[in-house]
Amino acid sequence: MNVKTKFSLAFFLLCGVLLFGQDAYIIKGTVVSEEDNAPIPGVSVIVQGSQNGVSTDFDGNYQLSVSVGDVLQYSYVGFASKIVPITGQTEANVSLKVDANALEEVVVIGYGTQSRTKITGAVGKVKNEDLDQIAVGTANEALVGQVAGLNIQATEGEAGSNATINIRGVGSIAGDSGPLLVVDGVVLDADFLNTVDVNDIDSVEVLKDAASAAIYGSRASGGVIIITTKQGKEGKTVFSYNTFTGFKEARQSDAYDISVAASHARELANTGELSLRSQYRELLGIDESWQDRIFDGGQIESHSLSARGGSEKTKFNTSLSYVHDEGVLITDDFKKYNFRLKVDTKVNDNFSFGANLAPSYTNRRRFDGSTHDILRQQPWLPIFHDANSIQYVDRNVYPDVQIGDYARERHFDNYDLFGDGSELVDISTTSNQNPAAKVLERDRTDKQFRMYGNFYGKYKIAEGLNFKATLGGDYQSRKQRRYQGVEASRNGASAAQLDLDNFERIHILTEALLTYDKSFGSHNLSALLGASAEKWDREYTAVAVNGFSNDLLQTLGGGTTIIENVSYNTEERLLSFFGRVNYSYEDKYLASVSLRADGHSSFGVNNKYGYFPAVSLGWNLAREDFLSESDVISNLKLRASYGFTGNKDLSLGSGLISDNIELYPSLQLYGPNSSVFNNEVVNGLAPINVANPDLQWERSSEANVAVDFGLFQGRISGSIDAYNKTSDQLLLNVPVSTTTGFSEALANRGEVVNKGIEVELRTRNITNENFTWSTTILASTNKNELTDFAGASGLITNVDSKRAAEWITLEGQPISSFYGYVVDRDIPLEFINDPYAVVGGEAQDVYVKDLNGDGLIDDEDKTIIGDPFPDLIWSVANDFQIGDVDFSFTLQGSWGAEVRNIADQYIFNQFSSREDFNTETTPDQQFIKEKIFTDDIISDASYVALRTLSLGYTFDKDLISRVGLSRARVYASGQNLMYITADGYTGWNPESYQSEGALNVGYQRGGSPIARTISLGVNLEF
Repeated sequence: MNVKTKFSLAFFLLCGVLLFGQDAYIIKGTVVSEEDNAPIPGVSVIVQGSQNGVSTDFDGNYQLSVSVGDVLQYSYVGFASKIVPITGQTEANVSLKVDANALEEVVVIGYGTQSRTKITGAVGKVKNEDLDQIAVGTANEALVGQVAGLNIQATEGEAGSNATINIRGVGSIAGDSGPLLVVDGVVLDADFLNTVDVNDIDSVEVLKDAASAAIYGSRASGGVIIITTKQGKEGKTVFSYNTFTGFKEARQSDAYDISVAASHARELANTGELSLRSQYRELLGIDESWQDRIFDGGQIESHSLSARGGSEKTKFNTSLSYVHDEGVLITDDFKKYNFRLKVDTKVNDNFSFGANLAPSYTNRRRFDGSTHDILRQQPWLPIFHDANSIQYVDRNVYPDVQIGDYARERHFDNYDLFGDGSELVDISTTSNQNPAAKVLERDRTDKQFRMYGNFYGKYKIAEGLNFKATLGGDYQSRKQRRYQGVEASRNGASAAQLDLDNFERIHILTEALLTYDKSFGSHNLSALLGASAEKWDREYTAVAVNGFSNDLLQTLGGGTTIIENVSYNTEERLLSFFGRVNYSYEDKYLASVSLRADGHSSFGVNNKYGYFPAVSLGWNLAREDFLSESDVISNLKLRASYGFTGNKDLSLGSGLISDNIELYPSLQLYGPNSSVFNNEVVNGLAPINVANPDLQWERSSEANVAVDFGLFQGRISGSIDAYNKTSDQLLLNVPVSTTTGFSEALANRGEVVNKGIEVELRTRNITNENFTWSTTILASTNKNELTDFAGASGLITNVDSKRAAEWITLEGQPISSFYGYVVDRDIPLEFINDPYAVVGGEAQDVYVKDLNGDGLIDDEDKTIIGDPFPDLIWSVANDFQIGDVDFSFTLQGSWGAEVRNIADQYIFNQFSSREDFNTETTPDQQFIKEKIFTDDIISDASYVALRTLSLGYTFDKDLISRVGLSRARVYASGQNLMYITADGYTGWNPESYQSEGALNVGYQRGGSPIARTISLGVNLEF
């Protein structure tokens, strides 16, 4: 290369450098929070791959020298990082999204908070953004599939109904195994969860192991759910309005879709002709599913308006919300009104105070009926008589029936099929009133006013040392009304009745906390010392009258006879002392020790106080030198804990006597009693229980070992927990000498063990400016075993003496197991008297197996035929963000649980004697038993559900700012759009079962169906 060429090349390279240098210019912008549009000071703004960077000022502003082709990275603790390519723009305004993973570093625990890295117990957490995007009416619906080990079942299914919630299995027989609920520091009944507005929730923590829950002592054996509501923020007031409207429909059962046409087609295929009853049904010409009539679907709508803001000294958050859920059952209707006000004021550097008040009102009209009884009615039966059906009415028996009256099956008996009197045909299966009348002519309402709240004052005594005093509590007032009208029953006016129940409860809590938090070099110490006193005062009245001649006056005065008149007042007291010390060294070696002492009015003078210690340890291996530089492991922590919790909540029944026993089981109690003396009835008092001054708390001891992990800078994270929970000193009725006047008395006996594994796995699959995708996988197992039943192992019980299917409580097995015969085969149709007499009917009998081979079928051939507890509960959630479009869905399922579905016997009309086997011709009759006593009605309750699906779009801020909005999002959402049940399950809801106590779990008698919902919603901020 000659000199001229070299010079020319050098000249052009120099020009390129000069031109490139001339491309540098100043870019300006503002960084704000996407959540509330507030400026964020201190955000790091750096040109990737260089040392060129600045931080935003107090107002979130920045300016920086850049060149075309640079990429700016915006980073701030607690927010997801964002990158912006430089293409020549002179202004770059950026909004940062709250990083849920980062914020989870602070976890709410009992009476305080703790860094996630220092947590040594098993604590699950759900942030608000995972909940308020779900278009549901209650918080328990929103929490399904959100925390491993938290099992929430829609056991009732009606609009506004309470769910059944369990954490790590059932650990009590006479008591309640559900979790304790704490909202903003106030301990509440679990059913308060139904009244909390999902939009108000900031976070939900679930204390799962005894070590984390022991700070709540005697009420924490079922775990603890802590809800923290949103607080105010410094800055201008931000208003939020969230609304959605949806439509709900019931998941119907194909097996229960009984039709005249299908039944007749089966009969023709098998016999070649229709029986006289079938010919009559053909002539009647009515074939309509009762599922369509009773599961009428409905609309759900929700409105929530909130405002939050404040100054440096005072911050506030207030909200008002309304939910109207029409459910999916006819007459089902639920309305909920919420208000909340939360104010925090900092008087000076040492003293602050605040208040939190949350009243709510619910008005619920119930579906007053039994789905299994209603839907057993025949599809040829109309609701009301019309011009067609009236001509078939038996006028000899029912001369006054008119068009517009409710139709009954008996109305259609004795029909002259051929018009010559040769064949009078009956087709009825029951003498009951029309099934729709049973619901429509009853009015059952529950109206409840509830309010919880607290007032606190906090004083800084010295650096790290604070004192806090709280006065709080809750108030409940419930009014229940049930009117059964004249036409609600086949017995007419004689069965008309009005029931009124009023319940009122006041709960007052006073609490004093002394906290200390200090770091000494590599040592960090956090301590808590507290005392609390609580009181509950209850008042209950119930009155029932009958003797109504019509429905014109549906009041107490409209009846003539008082058939029930009950009232009582109760008092309950709890005095507690508690403390906890958390210690960490270099954030590597962690320890926590706690102790609570609870004294309660329920328990005996010899055991008035219960003591609940706990200890937990942790080791942050990722902070050790040998892992601190790892490119793979970003977090690795080992945890182990052991602790004790208690349970005082009994479930011994309802009514005056039982409720008093629940509250005062250790004392000698007296109740009303009448006896004859000198040929006169004398009213007085008599003992109703055996006093036991040694009664004490049910106790649970639990060991938990776990590992928390994070890989590749947190792109993969999760935890694995294994636990062994032993519940002993169970409160059971045990036999006593009859010289006491009683055959049994309450004592502390028995033991139940729950073992399981919980897995949480979270991945950030893709993360860039225009597309993010994250996945959460949760799974939990639990094995329930009764290890000591106080000498009563093998106890056999039933729920309904009329339908006496059996359960067995056997040591070495779950608390509750189904008991009965094993089906061998069906009875062939040729031996059934009239297999087509009833549309959709089945024989009630079946051949069973001779398990011991002695040629007889007796109790020795009964065995455990299933249990109601799931082996595995899981969920998989995926969240996508594509530019301004968000998309998410959650699959959730349960495997291994079973139910005893008594509804089969009703729906398939197995009571009909017409379909009994022929006693003259049927072989091997010694091996025949009713299906209700066999595994024929034991159904696999496993399911897979698409719990939620959501598609949303967030509008560009520059566009919506023109109309005064800072954020606007529209979305479509669906719940339970897919719900797959196990083969052989015939019912409407595998999660549903009646609450019959721990010994008879899994009793399904129809129940309410799963609801599918499609909603459209809007989220606005301004």
